[in-house]
Amino acid sequence: MSFYLIRVGEGSKYIDEARKEGFVAIGWEEVDDLSKFKNVGQIKKALQETSYNYTPTQLAINAGQVYRFGLEIQPGDIILSPLGKGEYIAGEAGDYYFQKTSRVGCPYPHRRKVKWMNKVLLKEDMSTSLGYSLGGLLTVFSLDKYSDEINALIQGDKYTPAEKPQRVRDVILEGLLEMDGREFEQFIRHVLEVVGFSSETTQYVSDKGIDVNGVLDAEGLADITLRVQVKRVRSSIGNKDILALRGALGQGEHGCFITTSGFTSQAIEEAEAKGKLHIKLIDGNDLSTLILRHFDELSDEYKSRFNIRRKKDFNIEEQFEIPGAGDRILDLDLASLPSGKKKIAKPDWDTLVCAAKEDGFKIAFLEQKAWWAVRLNPNTIPFIKYLAMYQVAPVSQITYYGEVDRIEPYEGKEWGENKYKLYLKGDPIKLKTPVGLGARPHLKPQGPKYASLDKILKARSLDDVWL
Repeated sequence: MSFYLIRVGEGSKYIDEARKEGFVAIGWEEVDDLSKFKNVGQIKKALQETSYNYTPTQLAINAGQVYRFGLEIQPGDIILSPLGKGEYIAGEAGDYYFQKTSRVGCPYPHRRKVKWMNKVLLKEDMSTSLGYSLGGLLTVFSLDKYSDEINALIQGDKYTPAEKPQRVRDVILEGLLEMDGREFEQFIRHVLEVVGFSSETTQYVSDKGIDVNGVLDAEGLADITLRVQVKRVRSSIGNKDILALRGALGQGEHGCFITTSGFTSQAIEEAEAKGKLHIKLIDGNDLSTLILRHFDELSDEYKSRFNIRRKKDFNIEEQFEIPGAGDRILDLDLASLPSGKKKIAKPDWDTLVCAAKEDGFKIAFLEQKAWWAVRLNPNTIPFIKYLAMYQVAPVSQITYYGEVDRIEPYEGKEWGENKYKLYLKGDPIKLKTPVGLGARPHLKPQGPKYASLDKILKARSLDDVWL
């Protein structure tokens, strides 16, 4: 079994139709029925007789994609296709067929039957390597190196709000969202310089034109001019922003749009539109990956903004860890003491602080008055009187707390040992003064962390809670 990514039109323009009618399709309308060809050489010759006017390199790339779609893919192989907004559907490939048609809808003649699955795969649940690969520009390409991960995603692991592991990419994005607009532009300029561009930020006027200009000296052979628009937002970028960036480009200039969020399907379609100047799109996941790839080259000033550190050498995201995340239960060296075997002196904390994203905060903490699948050392449980919530970026504050009614083991072997569910006694209480970031952003909770409620109630920043 092999795995492939196939895009059905720029910006997944025809994926809804393909999903409904059970097919996947590609263009190259001037090439005849692919079942008539036997090898990639014959397809390359057919492409040379079209009006596409490919360069030798483009000819080889496109012939490879057409061959892969028509002859290489076999019934039973797994196909992924983007829906937009970081969502992908998976399906089992069927036979190839040629459908020359002028009807309304998808105009592409080269098609394969597909038995689409109901499961939608999210880019945010993928490894940095797989997510980065899916951002490639080809219409058809192999994903065989990610077969194990794709199979696992299709099987579908379910997480509770507290259990879903915090990825290093999430920590990077939180750090970016905590910057103001001007800081973010300056940081992107720094990243471009790290990867080889000579760059400068433009005069800061919010939401007007180009934010960063860059020039890459390609080994003295040519200068590549890059104009960059950046947006530090959580909502998706639409096609109007792409049109505005393209309209600001001069002859021979290249456009790039960088955001902490994502792009709508219309924006992707516009950026990849045939016959128009292509705009490179870098979403939050891609930006985080780029930062991790060049993390050692960043200035110390910027490194300190992200609470991560490098560990031993694995692939991109696995090279980093979040200090203290998930292992704060080791406070007071309680982990070395068998439960119920030794008397523990009362600690100077009485509150467990947990980090929460928006959906988990609302659904689990505010509505259900509980937080679950929290890893705790059993020895600490008698001392936990309160549960406080730190809402991650862009809120970046401890905003609520509640009195703990009881703490029970969280059932389910899939969550491992020492996982618990905390129930509140009554409604959560909103802090009169939220506790936000101070001079040391690294103090923000990444996993369960202990504190004194008295300090939280009096604090102006996290510095006052943990320093």
